[in-house]
Amino acid sequence: MTGDLTPQEPRPARSRGGKIVPAVIAIGVATVVVGLLWNLASGSLFFYNADEAVGRRAELGDERFTLQGSPIGCSITEGFRGDDPVVAFSVSFGGEAVDIVHFGDPADLFQADVPVVLDGQWVRGDPGVGGRNPIADDGWYFASDRMRVKHDNDYINDDEYDQRLAESEAATKFAAEACSA
Repeated sequence: MTGDLTPQEPRPARSRGGKIVPAVIAIGVATVVVGLLWNLASGSLFFYNADEAVGRRAELGDERFTLQGSPIGCSITEGFRGDDPVVAFSVSFGGEAVDIVHFGDPADLFQADVPVVLDGQWVRGDPGVGGRNPIADDGWYFASDRMRVKHDNDYINDDEYDQRLAESEAATKFAAEACSA
């Protein structure tokens, strides 16, 4: 039997889809990975302590940032600006005080000497909140629109307990001196 030499139909050309589909999948996976990394990086909480924020005031300008400090009890004044609730108070950290005006209701666990984390920006001038008792009284205040009470489940840390106790005592002494002035 000899081979049939009759012309046959040409084979269909290979589809280029075989190379496109893996490329589309690779681009999709890369997009998801970049999105996850972006969310992780932007989701981390970074804040300036009150003393750092004061030291960087010129650098920060009117840029939004997150500030952390402990509210000084004698400075807390709740009221209204128009129909909107406002809380004016001062926080301290590292021997430095910052006057705060928080627009909105305070966080549920807000109280003196319990650290708070605030989102906002520096503003120069008088905030126009009657009855406030500013401790820093340096012509600047931090205008906040988001407040979180800073706490964790680790109430005792044997490794850093003495250092944290000394920092707490120094902050309490600073607050007491500020309130008696």
